[in-house]
Amino acid sequence: MSAERVSNDFTERVLRRFLLLCESPRTQRRALALVQGSVSNARAGKAFYALVNRVVLNPVARSMGVETTAIRLELVGSQLIGLAMIRYVLKVEPIASLSVDELVPLMAPPLRAALSGPTQPALEVCTCEGHAPDLSLVPW
Repeated sequence: MSAERVSNDFTERVLRRFLLLCESPRTQRRALALVQGSVSNARAGKAFYALVNRVVLNPVARSMGVETTAIRLELVGSQLIGLAMIRYVLKVEPIASLSVDELVPLMAPPLRAALSGPTQPALEVCTCEGHAPDLSLVPW
């Protein structure tokens, strides 16, 4: 299986497993309590992060034979936690009301990018020393 195919399958599988964790009646209450609690309590945030690693990232990576750096998996985990915050705590529309089948293809590409690294060189950012910033150069 090609590295690209593994990356595609891995990100989609991780997303589906994560969303199942957050939406399954069996695990939803605990997972969402940890997400909500993480806003004001670092211990709850760390507990949720550990849960995501233990129940989602590590098992899927192991079962699929995905080899990547720890930092890349941490980046994927951080994006999943951000997704939980937007979807379940802040309930930002339309993300909050998308079905899992609609959300997975939209969220998988940023996760793939976190796994594979930049596909193009980083843009130079103006340090703006001694002159007014040219906002057209800012990459966002």
